Amino acid sequence: MTIYLYVKTHQITGLKYLGKTTKNPHTYLGSGVDWKLHLKEYGIDHKTEIIKECQSNAELNKWGRYYSNLWNVVESKEWANRIPETGGGQCLPETAKKISAKLKGRKKPIRTTEHTVNLSNANKGIQRPRTAEHQKAWNESSKKNWDNNPGRKQKVSALGKSNAGRKHTVETLEKKRQAMLKYWQTKRSQVV
Repeated sequence: MTIYLYVKTHQITGLKYLGKTTKNPHTYLGSGVDWKLHLKEYGIDHKTEIIKECQSNAELNKWGRYYSNLWNVVESKEWANRIPETGGGQCLPETAKKISAKLKGRKKPIRTTEHTVNLSNANKGIQRPRTAEHQKAWNESSKKNWDNNPGRKQKVSALGKSNAGRKHTVETLEKKRQAMLKYWQTKRSQVV
């Protein structure tokens, strides 16, 4: 298995990233936290240069450390690496200090109040209201999934036939009613 050691350079900002992958390095975007944030903010327009094609993790570790030190990728503001590229994703205590120094003064992503509310609601299980276009797309997708799954139709049909003519007792109907009341009361309290 070939492990590619590569350098990615952002075409607009010039920021660089030293990384490794076993995937196609020209289509793989990279996994560094700062690099991914940079791509999200400035777009994915970048070029990739393959530095080494390694045949083992030991070889990758050797060359990753070599280029990390040569270009000073952790401390330099020209690079998006937080740690040296060793293939392992671990960092030594002295590297952690370098990372801390490099990150000082960087601005954090801005979160709007609306974004914070949406995150909070999502964590509470409350969905955002759907727009008419969103609801239409949702309905079309559901219909398409239903139409393209004949096995699903057969299961639902068989279930309906097996329950045909079945009479529920008064106790069962009351339990169902109580369960539905409890469900809707819980839903209502979450929205408020």
